[in-house]
Amino acid sequence: MTDKLYIFSIGILLIGFVFIGLGKMSYRFRAFTNKQAWNGKTFPFLVTGVIFSIVGIILVYIFYPYK
Repeated sequence: MTDKLYIFSIGILLIGFVFIGLGKMSYRFRAFTNKQAWNGKTFPFLVTGVIFSIVGIILVYIFYPYK
């Protein structure tokens, strides 16, 4: 059971990294197209990514198999 929760927590962590990457791509695209970079989906992607990453790190720490 602990192994499944550990894999689940790694999945949550990776989802956070994906959202941070999407925020970075959105920021660069909006800056490249000469729009305001922080408007649009950039900030929500980054906030969601940071929240998922923090929760994922905490879950990995809790469910890490110490054997």
